[in-house]
This record gives sequence, C-alpha cells and structure tokens, in this order.
Amino acid sequence: MNRLVSGLWFSAILIAVPAGAHGAAGQPQAAAINALTYEMKGQALVVTLVTSAPVPRHSLSLPGSGTSEAVLSMPGAVTGLDSKYRPESPLVTEIRVVRGQGGSGVEVHFDMGRSLLAGVDQADDRLVFRFVALGDKPDAPGSIQTGEYRVGVGDKLDVSVFGHDDLSKVVEVRSDGTINYPLIGDLQVASKTVTQVDEELTRILGKDFLVDPQVSVDVREYQSQWVTIIGEVRNPGQYVLKRNMRLIDLLAAAGGATKEAGSEILITRRTESDGPPRQMQADRERLLSRDNAEANVALAHGDIVTIGEKQVFYIRGEVAKPGMYYLENGLTVMKAISVAGGLGQFANRKGIEVLRGEGDAKRQKLTVNLKAVEDGKKADIPLLPNDTIIVPRRIF
Repeated sequence: MNRLVSGLWFSAILIAVPAGAHGAAGQPQAAAINALTYEMKGQALVVTLVTSAPVPRHSLSLPGSGTSEAVLSMPGAVTGLDSKYRPESPLVTEIRVVRGQGGSGVEVHFDMGRSLLAGVDQADDRLVFRFVALGDKPDAPGSIQTGEYRVGVGDKLDVSVFGHDDLSKVVEVRSDGTINYPLIGDLQVASKTVTQVDEELTRILGKDFLVDPQVSVDVREYQSQWVTIIGEVRNPGQYVLKRNMRLIDLLAAAGGATKEAGSEILITRRTESDGPPRQMQADRERLLSRDNAEANVALAHGDIVTIGEKQVFYIRGEVAKPGMYYLENGLTVMKAISVAGGLGQFANRKGIEVLRGEGDAKRQKLTVNLKAVEDGKKADIPLLPNDTIIVPRRIF
C-alpha cells in the first residue's frame, strides 16, 4: 500500500454510490468512484475520493492561464455521485462531477478559487487532495523554489572538520529549524542550502575558534521535503526529495511507468508569489533517451508530477474495426482509417466527419473529403486527443 497522510480520514460529507453503478451481480465490477468527503483540517481543505481497489487509472491537470480549475480524469470509471458539491470554503468553491471526454469515464473538476494544491496522496482505494490558501507555506522550508536543495526540519546533516575529529558530527535539524553544534551552540539552518550552511559554519569557526577551518557539510538523511508522483506509474505516492533529485530519479523510485502511460509528463510547482502554480511539460520518450538534459527537470519541494495515460481517438461507422485507438504522434485522418482496418464497402469517402471538443456549444465538426486528400487536392487533418471520426454510409 502506498503511504497515506495520517489523520485525513475525517469526513464531513459522505455520498455512497448506488449498487447499480458497480455492474450486475456475478459480473466483474467496473472501476468506480464510490464516495467523496471533504473537511477543513487546520488551514487546509482535505478532499478524499474513495474508489474501487486499486485506484482506477487517472490523470490530473492543474489550473493554467485563464482557468481556476483542477481536473481529475478517470477515463474507465463510473460513479453515482451527485453532479455538484459546495465545500463552503474559499479554497475550493465548488466540486463538479461530470462525464469524461467522449462521453465515457468520469471527470472531477475542482474550482480552486484562491488556493493551490499542496499535496496529493494515494492508497489502494482512495485519493487525497490537500488545498491551501495562496501564500501559505504549509511545508516550509521548501517554499523558495530553486533547483538547489534547502535544509529542513528532520534532516540530518553530516558535518566534518578536517583535522578535528571532535567537531565531526551528525546533527539533526530540530523543530525550530536549528542544529546544536559544538563550540557554536544553536545555529539556524532551515531554508538554507547546504552550501550556505557550510559557509556559515566555516565563517563562525574561523572567526572565533580555528585557523582556516576546512568544513564539509552534507545531508545524511532527507526527511523534510517531499515530491508527489501520480498517474500511470507502478507505485504512485509521496517520495522524499533528495539533493539534486531530478525527474528521472523520481520515475525510477516510483517503479517506472505502466504500459498505459503516455508520453506527456506534467510537473506542477507552486510559486513564491500569490500567482497560479507554474506548470512544465516533459516528454517521457525524450526523458528516457541519451539526450535528456532538457526533459530531466530538477525537482523542488512540493512538486506534483503527473504521468498521463496514452491519449486516444475514436472511429465509428463504415470502417473494418470501429472503436477506440491510441493516438500516436503525427496521426492524421487518413492514417487513422488505415489503423482501423480501412474503409468499408459502402463508406462515403467524401463526407467523413471529425468531431472535436466538449459539449454541444464548444464542439467543432470538420468535414474531410478523403478522395480529395488522396488526390493531393486537400491537406490531411492531424488528429487531436479525443477526436471522434465518423465514416458515414453512402446513400445510393
């Protein structure tokens, strides 16, 4: 079982899924969201989704430019939850439960208002989301988001001074952010880089006690800072952030990606200001290649890494094998029809439709004349995630 944040399972509201949502008796139960709970815990709003076990495949996108919604997507899940909940908190003003893109699966939309997502945790049968106010620093000292590791409460530092064995100690950062060191006494180290701690110890020892001290500081045990990885990995959850830890290190610690994982990796990082979290994208194929310097992002405390599932498209109508298919890079309408086994005998080659977008108001309909594309008179249309291709039947 993956780690759970202790003390999160206090529910203010509990909504159970009707038994019918789980399939007929004697048949395998569908992946499901079974209950939703939320409660204020101190300054944080904790939202818990209880699911079937194991937690269904899912991906998470956080607010970007022009939106305040975080969206949890479970493409293969069902639910009997209500469509809307109001936690009565400025942190999350509304939670909406809707059908997924293409009419299948479930999406949970969190209207985050003036909050940021401070943490996500996962167990065998639940996901836990913790929202805090913008500007709060719930897990300081990691609020200063730089690429260099910053010491925090609970870390153990290995301090050695060349030629002075009595000053070589392993010291723990106490709850007030200090260490107790011989000759010096209490020294504030929380939120400082290892280099800064090294320089300060060298300065104080050289000023009052030693001549040209040679000090070395390293982190013996990392305990204060965490990163979270969710989605299509074998062991999602929280992991201790180590010095110089990068994206590929976290992916390896989580057991690697599942076979359903797509190429897109999303890293969400809270900022020092009250602005929205910063989001960065990395390509998993590039990350696993030799030339991975750009994709192998240096991680920071509080990062949430989401490994998305493979993106899909749908094809219906007069093709040999209608259904859902994985969307590969560079796939076009013509290539998609080939993937689906080609056109049927009675297919209308001139009136193929591509439905794109969500909802009737936003949905776009594109018409493709496949014969004109084959003759080089029209350009083929690249597919986007969740496009639906409809190949109609000829009218004789």
